Amino acid sequence: MKNFALGAFMLCCVTARAQLKIPLKTANDISPVLEKVICDYPNDFANIRGALLEEQPSVINYACVLSIRGMPPGIVSQYGYEAEHAFSWKNTLLETGNFSEAKAKFKQFYNHIKKTVAAIEKLEIKLDADYVEPDEFKSFNMIRFKLETMQDLVKDVTVELNMQYEMDQWKITMSVFHIEDAGNSITSTNN
Repeated sequence: MKNFALGAFMLCCVTARAQLKIPLKTANDISPVLEKVICDYPNDFANIRGALLEEQPSVINYACVLSIRGMPPGIVSQYGYEAEHAFSWKNTLLETGNFSEAKAKFKQFYNHIKKTVAAIEKLEIKLDADYVEPDEFKSFNMIRFKLETMQDLVKDVTVELNMQYEMDQWKITMSVFHIEDAGNSITSTNN
């Protein structure tokens, strides 16, 4: 009798959960990839740079060998020439015409990025930024994460989460670049 009561109780709980549509915790597929990107920044992304995609006079784009599950692969870009160059990494996380969906995903991506922890030369790196709520009437929303570390190699590196409205779509991207190179970065936009 106890087994029947326990079974009936569990069935009621599962049924109630299904009827209430309680969301399950979403997997964080961003952190493992972002951790590898941050760790490879001091190497000019040499370990994650794939095939040459496009070469222009001052910008060379490479495919990224890492990919976030369910999202298109990222791009590693080299700015400038051999002697003086900078690298950045960018990945599109979502493109949708629905603002509510984009806003919810933006918050979810923020939480995943904030949970990312990396280590370079055994020094732990955490990401810190305050959440900035997207507004449907503003075409651009940006959160810039500071890397909390004593590691000089990545002292001025930033992780940026952007949500931008362009061509009838809300587009969410994540980038990693040196803050002084922001003017050359693929994340820079005209508002």
